[in-house]
Amino acid sequence: MAHKIRSDVQDEQRVAKAERQELKQELAEQAAKRPSKPRNRRRVVTLIALAVVAVLAGLFGLLTLWPSSTPSSPGGVPVGTAAPEFALPIYGGGGSGVIDLHTLRGHPVLINFWSESCPPCRVEMPFLERISTQAHGAFALLGVDQADPKEDIAPFGREYHITYPLLFDPGDRVNLTYGVTAIPTTYFIDSFGVVRSVFVFITNKLWPGLCRWAAIFSLALHVTVGAHLPGTTGRSKHLSIDRWAG
Repeated sequence: MAHKIRSDVQDEQRVAKAERQELKQELAEQAAKRPSKPRNRRRVVTLIALAVVAVLAGLFGLLTLWPSSTPSSPGGVPVGTAAPEFALPIYGGGGSGVIDLHTLRGHPVLINFWSESCPPCRVEMPFLERISTQAHGAFALLGVDQADPKEDIAPFGREYHITYPLLFDPGDRVNLTYGVTAIPTTYFIDSFGVVRSVFVFITNKLWPGLCRWAAIFSLALHVTVGAHLPGTTGRSKHLSIDRWAG
């Protein structure tokens, strides 16, 4: 009798063990049929985002620095054409005498059209002063006034601690020549006297600020390219405004 009970218990244990094995096998088969989840999903998303940023940055640089095949400009002088020459007196900021744009040939030039009655100009000019100082003479920055009394230019320059030349434009002749209809307007001219970029309205916000630095880099690039052209040098000398002021 005891032997029979012991045999029945052993049979039940074998059956239970077999059922557990079948259950494990069934669970393993179901797990194998499930679609596998991607590993390190966060890392994959991060890499994709970085790739997109890199592509956009590359496109931005290409569009900004590549020479324009179809001249277009928000100002009056088309991009890719020669900047009209002028000679204007310095009435504020740094330097004295007269600035002749022709004498700056061989160096990049930024021409900023402004007015003391223009609130965006007042916001932008400290930014211009900062990049001019940080450039250490790599390019010339000229501020051409629009419609203000010449007596107001020097006090304005002192109030905003401007060290680059602020020029008086009698009769707004240069403003009209450059087709300035809204201020501030900034022209970027390369070392060969060619207009490379034009920005209208304030340029100290993030995206336009990046555009401005890209344009400055583009000017520096044209100075370097000049080393391979006959009769030119690729070295950018430090500018001294007094040297060109008559």
